Amino acid sequence: MGGGEGKGVEAELREELEEVKMALAREQRRTRSLGEEVRETKARSLAAQKHLEEEEEAIMNKLIKRLEQLQKEKEQLKSKVLVEEEFLRQGEERLKEVDREKQDLQRQLELEQEYVVNKLEKKLNELNLEKAKLGKYKVDLENQLEQEQEHIVNKLQKKADKYLDEKLQLVSEKKDLQKHVEKLQSQVAKLSSDKVVLENQLEVEEENIVNKLQRQLEEVMKKNRALEKRINHSESETSEDEASLFHEHYASFMTKSMTAMHRSQLNYSKFSRGRPISPGSAPTSQTNPKSGGAEGQQG
Repeated sequence: MGGGEGKGVEAELREELEEVKMALAREQRRTRSLGEEVRETKARSLAAQKHLEEEEEAIMNKLIKRLEQLQKEKEQLKSKVLVEEEFLRQGEERLKEVDREKQDLQRQLELEQEYVVNKLEKKLNELNLEKAKLGKYKVDLENQLEQEQEHIVNKLQKKADKYLDEKLQLVSEKKDLQKHVEKLQSQVAKLSSDKVVLENQLEVEEENIVNKLQRQLEEVMKKNRALEKRINHSESETSEDEASLFHEHYASFMTKSMTAMHRSQLNYSKFSRGRPISPGSAPTSQTNPKSGGAEGQQG
């Protein structure tokens, strides 16, 4: 029994030893893990401390620069304050000088006012005397003016009566003139209607003359063409004298015809410039000369 118990105790001890070894191994792993964490934490702490030192250095540099700038601004403000104090001192001196000038001007103004018042009082006394004289002169003028006005009113009354008589006479003459003007207007209207009738008659006669000349010109052209044909056929039998005589008669007739047409057109144009052309007669007076001229050119 003793040997069996010893083996049992040894087995338990071995088991406990194994458990202790396992626990030791876990603790060692944990210790290594904690050591790594400690190293990492230390490294992060060093980095943070270094970053903090850099930020502190940057802040210190910035503060130093700001302090230097403030120092410069302080010096500038100090110089400006000195300038302003000097300006204020000069201003106070100028103000004192202006006060002295003001007092001098006030004394001078009082003297001038006293002089002006005395002068105005003297002038006022003179004006009062002059006013009294003018008042007396005014009364005399008013009396004289009343007399002259009465004389002028009487004279104007007489002229008004005379003008009234003349006005009545002019009104009568005006009525007579109006009647005469109405009579003349009726005569002008009659003459205008007669003028229109004469213009229409003249246009008709002009048109008849132009048409007649055109017909004569056409007949002459036909005869000319016929004679030219005959001359061409009998050129060998006709003498040069007869041919020249024919051409002379023909040229004389054409010249007279064209001259008559041109004279008629000029007379009609001169007459048309002095009167308005009626719508019905305008086309006739414009068309016939053109047609006659075209036929003359063809001939």
